[in-house]
Amino acid sequence: MAVENRLKDAGYQTTIITEFDPDSDADAFLASLIGQYDAFICDHVLSGHGRVGFTGAEVVSKANLQTSAPLPAVLISSHINTAQQGSISRWRMGIPQVVGKSDLDEEILPAMACAVAELNGDFARERRAFPTPIEVLGVEPKGEVRRARVVVVGWDIKFPIWMPLDPIVEATGLRPESLVGQWLEAEVNCYAQKPEDLYYRNIVLSPDQPSEWMSA
Repeated sequence: MAVENRLKDAGYQTTIITEFDPDSDADAFLASLIGQYDAFICDHVLSGHGRVGFTGAEVVSKANLQTSAPLPAVLISSHINTAQQGSISRWRMGIPQVVGKSDLDEEILPAMACAVAELNGDFARERRAFPTPIEVLGVEPKGEVRRARVVVVGWDIKFPIWMPLDPIVEATGLRPESLVGQWLEAEVNCYAQKPEDLYYRNIVLSPDQPSEWMSA
């Protein structure tokens, strides 16, 4: 309701969706929105609305990345400093901006403008992706959010960070334990200021890197 009030003040017509089909996945739910709305705002955690088989991050990302009928979408979350390292990061490529619930009044409209701009091909500097090597230092294949400890050379060669593990496994076909010590190549938005704002696309196994690279 706080989001609705802010949008109505800005002149938008709104609909609040609180009921979800427990058998629906993110793709089916998104399909129910296409053609009915011009934009979409979603909370990350939807479990309070019954048994939901997807997160807000997944459906927002897919909404923005659809090629046939993209729907500008914004993610809001009160877990911005916790889940963003895991379940949000998994879908970060299609999430132009994550808005904390304490910042709704100031940030919700600029975030929507950012989503619309990206759909028109206008990416902010910190959202533009560039090819870079990635070294896998370790993996945590168990837990609610599987992740890998990596060095993203183009972002910070001396500062290891966590990135989602599943996209690496899906892209390479390797078992998690086989990834340790591997080098990857991916397109990453290396100008992002925080590691939780990074996204990774077109991940591939890399040829062996020169040994002196990591001693820079």
